[in-house]
Amino acid sequence: MARSPGHRSDRPCSRAGWRAGAIVLVATGWSRHWGHDDYLAHPYLTPEAAELIVDAGIRTVGIDALSVDATPADDLPAHRILCGAHAVIAENLTGLDPLLDAQTAGEPIEVSLLPLRLPAADGAPVRAVARVG
Repeated sequence: MARSPGHRSDRPCSRAGWRAGAIVLVATGWSRHWGHDDYLAHPYLTPEAAELIVDAGIRTVGIDALSVDATPADDLPAHRILCGAHAVIAENLTGLDPLLDAQTAGEPIEVSLLPLRLPAADGAPVRAVARVG
């Protein structure tokens, strides 16, 4: 599988609801490759996409792939841009399809990312949960 930024899908990208403080989930469908070698050839954010997110005032981003940057990478531009704006990044999410369906149906979605507290760490596993309706 070829690695590339972004992901082409039959579902359009929607910026509906993008407002300062919103959580943006990037649903690429890539979580279906979990446990397979293909998982490392995941889609990722371009620096331009990361800038667009930051410019919209978004400070929490989740993706259903290994990273918001290419793997392996000599540089981490999306991490640099997002973290430079004090954004929180959640990676390796799964099960986002029901949220896409709810968004398409116009239903409200509430997302919470509940991190495990790890003193002096700059990252932690999270329990990601969503409520539709």
